[in-house]
Amino acid sequence: MNVGRHIAANLDELREIQNALDEGQLQAVANACLSANRIFFSGMGRSGNMVKALAIRFMHLGYAAYVAGDAATPSIQENDVLFAVSSSAKTKVTLNHMEAAKKQKAHVVLISSLCENPKISDTYLCIPAKTKVRTSQHAGSLFEQAVLIIGDAITSCLQEEKKISTEYMNNRHANLQ
Repeated sequence: MNVGRHIAANLDELREIQNALDEGQLQAVANACLSANRIFFSGMGRSGNMVKALAIRFMHLGYAAYVAGDAATPSIQENDVLFAVSSSAKTKVTLNHMEAAKKQKAHVVLISSLCENPKISDTYLCIPAKTKVRTSQHAGSLFEQAVLIIGDAITSCLQEEKKISTEYMNNRHANLQ
């Protein structure tokens, strides 16, 4: 077994994803988040795990960040953003969240591995984990890794753009542990 070789292969695949991303789409996602009143996150299964991690990062930036389906999540409204993640862009619950957000005039961001922009989203980011990059990893691992890295990059850009200090973010870290 050579774990280091697999780490290197996974990082190479992520570099291929980075090279295949559309910078305009990335900028549009960041801009949607920058102007958001509140940000809601939607994803099921493994994508759901990624959106929960991203919601925490946005909360650290000072956003009111919620995960769709959680008991304490308020209603979405105009000037809010729904950040939906679905590799297939066909997950029924996520699509239902997107439709509900559109009815309330919220801005819908969809991150998917299918590179066709569904009409239901206002902003779309294609992560070509299934179409352009061959992967040796199981199931949606490459897509999930890319979602998390892209989310971290967007939050870093927002931190820089809004001039948010690391100290401010650290003070928002959970302390009831």
